[in-house]
Amino acid sequence: MKQVRRTALYLSAAVLIAGLGWHAHTWYFNHYETVHPRRITAPGYRFTSPLLDVELPEGITIDREPLHFKYKIEAYIKKQIENGQVRIVAVYFRDLLDGPWFGINENIEFNPASMMKVPVMIAWLKRAEKDPSILKRKMTFAVRDNSIPKPFTKPAREIAFGRSYTVDELLHYMLNYSDNNATALLFKALTDQESSYVLSNMDVRNNPTRDGNSVTVLGYSGFFRILYNAAFLDKEMSEKALELLSLDDFPQGMASGVPPGIVVATKFGEVVPTADDEDIQLHEFGIVYHPSGPYILGIMTIGRDFAAQQQIIRDISRTIYSEINFTRPSE
Repeated sequence: MKQVRRTALYLSAAVLIAGLGWHAHTWYFNHYETVHPRRITAPGYRFTSPLLDVELPEGITIDREPLHFKYKIEAYIKKQIENGQVRIVAVYFRDLLDGPWFGINENIEFNPASMMKVPVMIAWLKRAEKDPSILKRKMTFAVRDNSIPKPFTKPAREIAFGRSYTVDELLHYMLNYSDNNATALLFKALTDQESSYVLSNMDVRNNPTRDGNSVTVLGYSGFFRILYNAAFLDKEMSEKALELLSLDDFPQGMASGVPPGIVVATKFGEVVPTADDEDIQLHEFGIVYHPSGPYILGIMTIGRDFAAQQQIIRDISRTIYSEINFTRPSE
């Protein structure tokens, strides 16, 4: 009889614990999973969302990882490395609606290469805030820089030797065609103070090296987060910056992983090896304007097969876009 009572007591306790667990799960889901922070932004902008305020619901902290598809991306990367398609891949994702993010190898440093054209653009637009006429200033392409390596991805258009261009035109050549000669003209006309001011005030962890720069996907993300929120440049210049970046210079990358007509504002970079036994670095970083809300995506790769690295960027872009469709389909 005592054994029966003891068994009944155990069963009752188990039911009670299960019930409490179910209620706790329901409370957690209702309290954490269905609430959203309130963002107050300035209206009337296409590429940016000038942030005025963010308010989290009472008692809520962002201390969990809600982005389950991170593990799909990790599994894909592991397979590509095992198959010899690439040596290292780093990924950064951030949902710009309410801020959840994830990183994969986010603290590994890479050479950002042409992606450093973004701070050159920002420095010029910072100048133009005080004097918009500066964008009409003309510069002449009179000296060739023979140290610039020939890229894998040849620019569709380049500035012509001996001709003069406005700063606005040079910005287009630099960003829409990744023209290194236009970049050289613009960069040399900046002061050291202007360049360092951008890097030190945009939450970008950039490490200068003998060969250029070293940056992580997490560090580089600061450029796009702050441009989107118009927190460094003013609203008009932030909008102009992302509009320039939306005229894609690398359609075979992230843009080919999303449906036609979806706007992406990105910049790619490639490190061309000078010897046969050196690695290739290929990266792309930007904002994808999904119909249900934009997100930042950055992908950096090191390997020996440029075509395979391009495909990896496309595949990751396609997978994340599909996952966003599934988790928050557009209306």
